[in-house]
Amino acid sequence: MKHNSLSRRGFLTGSLAACLGSASFAALSSRMQLAMAQTTGGHDYKALVCIFLFGGNDSYNMIVPTAPSQYSTYAHVRQGLAVAQGDVLPMTTGAHRYGFHPSMAPLQQLYNSGQLAVLANCGALIEPLDKQQYQNRKALLPPQLFSHNDQQTFVQSLASDRATTGWGGRAADILQSLNINQQLSMNISLAGNNIFQSGREVLPYSVSGFGVELLNHFDEHSDNPEEVSRAQVFRALLQGADSHLFQREYAKIQQRAWALAGDVKSALDAQAPLHTEFPESKLATDLAMVARLISAREALDVTRQIYFVGMGDYDTHGDQANRQPALFNELSQGLSAFNNAIAEQGLAEQVTAFTLSDFGRTLTSNGDGTDHGWGGHHLISGGAVAGGKIYGRLPSLELNSDDDIGEGRLIPTTGIDQYGATLASWFGLPTADFGNAFPNLANFNQVDLGFMRSR
Repeated sequence: MKHNSLSRRGFLTGSLAACLGSASFAALSSRMQLAMAQTTGGHDYKALVCIFLFGGNDSYNMIVPTAPSQYSTYAHVRQGLAVAQGDVLPMTTGAHRYGFHPSMAPLQQLYNSGQLAVLANCGALIEPLDKQQYQNRKALLPPQLFSHNDQQTFVQSLASDRATTGWGGRAADILQSLNINQQLSMNISLAGNNIFQSGREVLPYSVSGFGVELLNHFDEHSDNPEEVSRAQVFRALLQGADSHLFQREYAKIQQRAWALAGDVKSALDAQAPLHTEFPESKLATDLAMVARLISAREALDVTRQIYFVGMGDYDTHGDQANRQPALFNELSQGLSAFNNAIAEQGLAEQVTAFTLSDFGRTLTSNGDGTDHGWGGHHLISGGAVAGGKIYGRLPSLELNSDDDIGEGRLIPTTGIDQYGATLASWFGLPTADFGNAFPNLANFNQVDLGFMRSR
């Protein structure tokens, strides 16, 4: 499956020549610039890793004010859910006096060393709005605010209704041709099917934290003759399925999936083990597999990849004081180990991980937890991140402030379109294609939020 740089260059040159025979140079210019960059080999590799916190992350306990007056406001509003002031892990860089939840020491270290940034009060928006516009219904709003399913769909798709594609999928539609290997999707999911990675042409390829799911006992290269015979019979059945359109298409998909699973497994098996140790958790297991797949990038002939990893149980209506420390510890330990594994490969500046979630949660306590909110904070990590800073505008934590629409639900001051466009710009998406991937972006004045160091 490997190709040297000469064969890459020949492949791309031939493909571009064929395209130019039927389309104008202007329509292809942005792709040509990116495509020719691929002929230089693997050093142009970049990956985005989305960590989706399913349930709605209460990030107002993840990032806590440390200045006395601001902490006093925070503690008064949060009541029994407040992190003790002496336990907050301080941020020693940047202009803001904030710190991390005490269960997030590894991420505190990444932040203070400049490898992690915080994006403040980001959330689902179609256009910017203020409290008065919200109350007077003078602005467009995402559908069904505060609903898990609807907001998970909107955050991943940025579409107001009937979403079938996500911004990661639409970006991959534009960039997929840059990968030499056109059989393997640019988008790989460790959380099953998802809208975020679904494009009009590109669909996510799913693996588990333990690797590729293979057909059991169907190995044509097995030492067991019965297994070889069984596999050969199955392949003959697939190749003979031509009596009906659906049968033919099903057979083609099965054969491609069968071949691709073997190729991906072979590429993984050929890689030397990583020395980085990952903790024992579902998130860490999934991130360890992402790191292994990235190590196989050259064997897989890919230079752009988008990964999707899910972590659940963030819907903390109850028992939050006990559940949240465990959640934050798993996130912190897993993301820190992943950063170490990427650095071990010398790819720190070529892989960027970031969090998404349904929504933030309420500042107010319901007595045992928090309820569905709106804006919240997100984390971005990697060597290309201009870390050690909080980006965006931090909201007031006072109840009934201009940021609060009621019950401590805070209006986002940064939209997901802006967040995604900043990541996509670093990833290599041409500016001319931003409108295709981020349909609401034109409604915002600021496109680049500044948290990525280089492109």
